[in-house]
Amino acid sequence: MAYTDLRQYVAKLASAGELLEIDAEVDPEWEVGSIAYKVLSENGPAILFNDVKDYPYPVLANMVSTMDRCALAMEVAPEVLVDAYIEKTSASDRPDLPVVERDQAPCKAVTIPKEKLSFDDLIPPIVSNPGDGGAYLNFGLIMTKDPETGLQNMGIYRLQLRDGLQTGFWCSPTSHAGMIRGKYEALGQDMEVAICVGADPVLYLASQVPGMDLGQSELEMAAGMRGQPFDLVKADTVDLLIPANCEFVFEGRVLAGRREEEGPYGEYPGYYGPVGQQPVLQIEHATRKSEPMFLYTYLGLPPTDTHAMGQLSGEAGFLHKLRTDVAPTVRSVYCPPDMHTVVVSLKKTYEEQAKHVIFSMWTSRIIKTVIVVDDDVDPRNLDLVSWAVANRCHAPRDMITSDGFCTIGPSPEKYGDGIAAKIGIDATEPMSGFPALVRPTSDMLEKVNERWGELTSPKASRLRAGKGR
Repeated sequence: MAYTDLRQYVAKLASAGELLEIDAEVDPEWEVGSIAYKVLSENGPAILFNDVKDYPYPVLANMVSTMDRCALAMEVAPEVLVDAYIEKTSASDRPDLPVVERDQAPCKAVTIPKEKLSFDDLIPPIVSNPGDGGAYLNFGLIMTKDPETGLQNMGIYRLQLRDGLQTGFWCSPTSHAGMIRGKYEALGQDMEVAICVGADPVLYLASQVPGMDLGQSELEMAAGMRGQPFDLVKADTVDLLIPANCEFVFEGRVLAGRREEEGPYGEYPGYYGPVGQQPVLQIEHATRKSEPMFLYTYLGLPPTDTHAMGQLSGEAGFLHKLRTDVAPTVRSVYCPPDMHTVVVSLKKTYEEQAKHVIFSMWTSRIIKTVIVVDDDVDPRNLDLVSWAVANRCHAPRDMITSDGFCTIGPSPEKYGDGIAAKIGIDATEPMSGFPALVRPTSDMLEKVNERWGELTSPKASRLRAGKGR
């Protein structure tokens, strides 16, 4: 049964032992981010902060920061998560999304009049890392509409809180929201925006599905991923549809031609992104549930929500791409949480096939390093991957690099030119073969597995304490 809203998912987290509730008062200016970082670094659960200083509502953090929690969000077993993700995001048959009346939408239970609108009452001023340029709203689903096609887009972008109900609005020019904003800029028009905070976690996963064309609906994708429709409602002051069960809604406009200093901000590579001139968003209207819950994500060194969502979308997207376009014999794909590396396990059918896999992966703007191993190496076992590189890679022929790429995301520029380099490592055996590996045969291991219960059943020890020779 799909989740109706964020609270149902939180209840599921609690019943699965994946939720830590903190009832003590915590300071949003330094403590919330520090606690989130500590729990993430220990691979801990999601966190529900029930008493954030000077803020009236609970705050949820680390919602989908592990693959297990992504599986919980999609309501599938962790071992089939990637296959289920491929199946659900590839399907073309998706349910229709009903648009309900305003009074049927829980997200509109309370309307804040413009004269009483204040960030202080609605958004906890969380500063994730000490070098950030201020507090951010960083985990909202941001709705925009293409002025040429009228088609709606949904993505996640950071909003730096400012006085005067304004925020910075950072999005890459090559992101869908960045492309749409560019069209409004060319027309000299403001861009209408609705920010939806807190919703069915599948909506967040759907906003990150790779390879979607501008104009494809992430809202429809989310309905397909959850296997049933969810309600939408028209926003009050902008011409956009929003999930009827989200926790908070902020409506406003990105001001045409307006730029202000934004940043710095701790980003997913684990470094602070630079200060830059970015668009300005003017908030003009807000609604909320009667008893809302705010959603926040910590960002910095992995693991975080961003890294887990990137890992899931990367592994599923690259596996589907490679099997469809390059090598049907790809066994599996692993995307480490750095978000710029991919390890591919391949059963080769011709020499240099690994190089074709590398070149295919290089077309992804986010991938910088590609390692290809044989199908007898689990790409998630980095010790074995390292062994394969050490023993199956002939560096002059099997390590290839190329410079001059445009990369994605705020990544440090070591040489200051904004250009990324890529590396590919072919750590596969030649088709002619290598010496036999030193290990038991599969028959031997199967027989040991059959006897494992007998071999490990407890018996009285024959050792005698203090009787050693």
